[in-house]
Amino acid sequence: MSEQIKSLLKSLSVLEFLGKYPNGASLQHISQETGMTKSSAHRILSTYESAGYVTQLSSGRDYRLTMKLLHVGQSAINSDVTGMLKPYLTHLLETINETINFLAFDGDSIIFKDKLEPSNASFRTRTYVGLHSPAYCSAAGKCFLAFASDEVREAYWQRNTHIMKPLTENTILEKDAFFDVLDQVKERGFAIDDEENEAGISCVAIPVFNKDKMPIYAISVSSLSPKMARLGFSELAARLRETAIQIEHKLF
Repeated sequence: MSEQIKSLLKSLSVLEFLGKYPNGASLQHISQETGMTKSSAHRILSTYESAGYVTQLSSGRDYRLTMKLLHVGQSAINSDVTGMLKPYLTHLLETINETINFLAFDGDSIIFKDKLEPSNASFRTRTYVGLHSPAYCSAAGKCFLAFASDEVREAYWQRNTHIMKPLTENTILEKDAFFDVLDQVKERGFAIDDEENEAGISCVAIPVFNKDKMPIYAISVSSLSPKMARLGFSELAARLRETAIQIEHKLF
């Protein structure tokens, strides 16, 4: 076995070890249990941390896995999921007659896995299947972050604050205000993009949970803001929730 492969296996063993400790583990504990020197374990953990797979709140504190690894693990089934769920999304499109999006979380971004539009749509959104979009200014991104731990939220903000920019006058760029919105999303169960990503366009999103009550996917509906206001955000969220429950039963 080559040294490169041995090094890769050692690195993977650190991830597998942390998977057994959802509340985190110290560098000393990781080193002892994996049989690595502290310097080797620290080098591996630092690499994972810089890539967003591991987080550490402050120097000397325990290391924890982030949600990034969770969603990377889901990528193996993503190609089959959209085809399997198409009937549910199509029915939702026929019911609401507005643009429907099916999304996943990919690192610190959301990715559009599927998009269905009415044949008689009066406008077209700029999104497309395969598009990666920032989480901070999207309803779907808020769905994922709302149900993350405080540590994951903080790590996300620290990694992304330097690239956040005001896409519209409604984009939220202040951390406390953004975290307050995430708390509201978690409490009411749905998120809103109130023209934060594109002027004149609003969006409502609902998370799709796995059996561990973690948001794996999101479903959203987008339209012109005046029309969304007439349809009602809460009413749209209720219809999305019905579809999300059907998908949860199908997948998990």
